Amino acid sequence: MNEFKTSRFLLSYLRRHWFQTTLLVLIALSSSLAVLLPPLVLRNLFDHYFSANPDPDYSVLLASLSYFGSYLLIALLNFGQSFLVDSMGQGLIRELRMKMIVKIRRLKPGYFTRHGTGEMTSRVMDDVSAVETLFSDGLVSLVVSALQILTTTVSVFLFGWALGLLLLLVIPLLFLITQAFRKGILKAQLKVRSVQNRESNALSESIDTSVTVHNLGKRGYREEKFDHLLREDDQAQKKAALFDSFYPPLLSLLKSFVVALVTFLVVYRTSASSIAGLSVGTFAAAIDMVSNLFKPIQDLGQEIQTVQEGFSGIKRVEKFLNENEIPPSDETLTGEKVLFHLSDDLLVFDHLTFRYEDASDNLFDGASYTIHRYDQVSLTGRTGIGKTTLFKLILGLLPPTEGEIRVNGVKTTEIPDSEKKKIFGYVAQGFSPVPGTIFDQVTLGDTKISREAVFSATKEALLDDYIRNRIPGGYEAPFRESDFSRGQLQLLSLARALVNNPPILLLDEISANLDSQTEKQIIQALSSASRDRTVVSISHRLSDQLGFKDVLVVENGKIRSQKNG
Repeated sequence: MNEFKTSRFLLSYLRRHWFQTTLLVLIALSSSLAVLLPPLVLRNLFDHYFSANPDPDYSVLLASLSYFGSYLLIALLNFGQSFLVDSMGQGLIRELRMKMIVKIRRLKPGYFTRHGTGEMTSRVMDDVSAVETLFSDGLVSLVVSALQILTTTVSVFLFGWALGLLLLLVIPLLFLITQAFRKGILKAQLKVRSVQNRESNALSESIDTSVTVHNLGKRGYREEKFDHLLREDDQAQKKAALFDSFYPPLLSLLKSFVVALVTFLVVYRTSASSIAGLSVGTFAAAIDMVSNLFKPIQDLGQEIQTVQEGFSGIKRVEKFLNENEIPPSDETLTGEKVLFHLSDDLLVFDHLTFRYEDASDNLFDGASYTIHRYDQVSLTGRTGIGKTTLFKLILGLLPPTEGEIRVNGVKTTEIPDSEKKKIFGYVAQGFSPVPGTIFDQVTLGDTKISREAVFSATKEALLDDYIRNRIPGGYEAPFRESDFSRGQLQLLSLARALVNNPPILLLDEISANLDSQTEKQIIQALSSASRDRTVVSISHRLSDQLGFKDVLVVENGKIRSQKNG
């Protein structure tokens, strides 16, 4: 497995979308330079029309409109940049999330025991969003803001070196003040979120335990605890509001102070047409540029923070995508190839050893056994001994630590997941629906499965008549769980397992929690489905009713056979 690097992934994405990337670079550069247009137009307006041309004509109107036009150009460039960044960012996030979804299927089972579902969901959703934010609101915006500051400062230097030096002193000061306030705002907001999370937890606990608390007379304790959290939330909200309220006017005051300072330092000698050796227009343009510097400086602080947060997301994404994977299967190996000329030794456990990554002891320790073609066996053993794990090993969902499982001479771990349904029909204890129609519940969206195969499978599962005659719309009706009893859902799961006509059926305690009448339906359907198939069932009671003669006992890491009855 090649090590995943976000930088490599990002560069590959930009190369594949070279046209949008080139256009984005051109727009970003144009946007950085376009901020100089309004001050330059303003300088021309002052110097040419107000000083040199005291009697204005229609050309003054055109010049004034050009000032508006320069801002219109900036708005269009900003729109184009924002649209491109957002569309490319969404493409980036889609590809990265799909990469992580594929990764989940390849992860070794130990990862799922160490990490919860919520944590993995956070990786796919929140951390990938952080990477997209890094690209859109971080790197691109940071480069544009830095270019705007650079081009503005250079332009002011060209107007007058004294103004340029003053800017070099003022810009770092403004940046530090902005960063200090931004950190204060962030800290206050994090405090608010922390308190609100605790409030939510406390409220959930209060609701969940309301009856117990009432019976024990502890209502006052809950109220006092929640009141304390509300007071803490109020204080945190006020602190955040103080920062939020104080920051914008302070920035405005700083902006006014810098402009006033520039004016005071420069205007030590005046004339009708010049200020300290600068033309009136040049001075006005310089002041306009100084005023416009505040926004990119303010944005730069936010963008640096976004980049920092984005890099933390990148580290988590890279760690996830570099987790150890199950060895890849042979994609050229089809179900037809595996099942070609079925041998008598259909399912072989050859010195099977398995241990979960976080466990110290082997669940299976050198277990060997052969299930012959058309054998129908019951798998027994105490709870937690490894019966369901053995099914996962048979299906190739878990790789053996040592040894191997072979179906018709082929290692199950080498068979692609897409081909296993042609070999194994797995019926779980519960039914897991998919979006779509009743027909889709059987095919799972596989367009290669014919309608005849679906009808044959539901007939074998004793459901065809019910679907056609009792459900409006029949197979094309949207699936609703309420249309089926618990037993019928199990029969639908059986039809799903039979639709590809697999030679091996794996039944994982499918009769658990069923009433006697429903169980009779299951038995009747399974009696038909078990003919001419190899069947392994975890339910011992179900196996008895189906007349299975062989029992496989799992104990002490081994598999041994005993006769039923």
